[in-house]
Amino acid sequence: MSAIGIVAAESSTDSFPFFASRPVKVGEYVVVGTPEGDALGFVESSIIRSELMATAGNYIAATEASKASSQNPRDKGYRAVARVLGLVSELRNGRVYMPSVPPVPGNEVNEASSELLTAIFSRNGRSFIRVGSLLRNADVNVSVDLNMVASRHLAILATTGSGKSNLLALIAKRVNDVYGTMVIFDYHGEYSELKISRATHAQPKINPRNLESEELAELLDISSTASRQRSLLSSVLTNEVRESGDFWGALNGALNEIINDEGSDPEDVRRARRLIEIIERARSRKGKILDPEIGDPLDQVKPNYINVIDMAELTETQASIIISYYLSELLEDRKMAQRQRMSGAQGRVRFSAPVIVAIEEAHAFLPSDKESMSDARRVASKVAREGRKFGLSLIVVSQRPSRVDQDILSQMGSLAVMRITQPKDQNYILESSELMSEDLVNYLPSMNVGEAILLGQWVALPSIVKIEKVDEKLTGADIDAVKQWSEDHDRSSIAREDTSELIKGV
Repeated sequence: MSAIGIVAAESSTDSFPFFASRPVKVGEYVVVGTPEGDALGFVESSIIRSELMATAGNYIAATEASKASSQNPRDKGYRAVARVLGLVSELRNGRVYMPSVPPVPGNEVNEASSELLTAIFSRNGRSFIRVGSLLRNADVNVSVDLNMVASRHLAILATTGSGKSNLLALIAKRVNDVYGTMVIFDYHGEYSELKISRATHAQPKINPRNLESEELAELLDISSTASRQRSLLSSVLTNEVRESGDFWGALNGALNEIINDEGSDPEDVRRARRLIEIIERARSRKGKILDPEIGDPLDQVKPNYINVIDMAELTETQASIIISYYLSELLEDRKMAQRQRMSGAQGRVRFSAPVIVAIEEAHAFLPSDKESMSDARRVASKVAREGRKFGLSLIVVSQRPSRVDQDILSQMGSLAVMRITQPKDQNYILESSELMSEDLVNYLPSMNVGEAILLGQWVALPSIVKIEKVDEKLTGADIDAVKQWSEDHDRSSIAREDTSELIKGV
């Protein structure tokens, strides 16, 4: 091992500062001696200080101090703080055991070898999947435990364009490799062309007979301010209508009764006519989604497949209803499967093995605003609390963590945090998860595309990783507007030339 520093004057069992012989990068791993054996450390902050530059008060003084500093190798000081991750002897065997005595000030700090890091991070076994390599040591592959994703939940948090959808696509690809079942609620169509062997793409289907009147009103695009129309819809959505062989015919029939009844209030007649128009328009636009004949909404979801539920044509409120509906059905199915597994009883279940559900744009569907009546948030909160017992797990993906329900975020056993620039979002992550330290939060704005801090139960130890690029994900990258403008211009020019030749010929 190569020595790079000396432990500073004061250390603790969970972290230690050290003076370094060179600039130290956040994310590097170091080894330091303790009275109980060598311990591994993870560099969480790094500072370079010049004593001469510290005395400068203006530009001229700074210029002179800079020249003097460049000629004095003793002027610059390199200082870093490392988090203690555990004793090396235990980490090699896949166990975390923290020293009870801090590193002794004055002890040598060494670079961790690639051999040691490979033994810790490149785990083997059926449940471990490769997601990338250590950012500070590209020779070391990083594996995560897929079982922990499938039982303890995961949050992927990053600003737009930082690589969060690529990471989700990579997880989907790895789940596909082990014949797992995954459902991705795709609000922006980013996974519409995910090219993996067992990916299935479907529009969500929902039986309007099973919806509350307010939920049906949302899916029919009845304005939230049209309270009288919604009230009228509620009054005609009777059990008789719900159980009718022709649901839409029965619903329209109930509205026509109001229209044809001479004793009806003229305003109710007008609203009934308007509701019939709204229903017909919604059926023509959303006929594939609103299906009164569908028995089980989970018929759209295939076991042992990556199921992409395309919600690109829905509003946020409509998509929230879909997520709530499917999550509820999945949870009930997994509860029944688990009961049968424990008791040996027989019965129809759709998913006899665990299911992973990923919710993109989670801030829109699982909002932190307690005033927002989101059924999706209510059901997702229940899954976050209870899902691990029944084999239903969540992957929550968001670019605005501060807008995600904190109770749900705090239940995430694992984190993948990429570039986050908003201070409010940074502080929210710090408050919502004990996995993040203040030093790591401060580092988030400095991260590049495709880099992620991995924390929690799915990784052996905290790590900064360069995530593998998924070539099978064909959509979601930034649009090359200049290229598309040029291509559009070329096509237009060819079309004009062809038209001119045609006119000359005439």
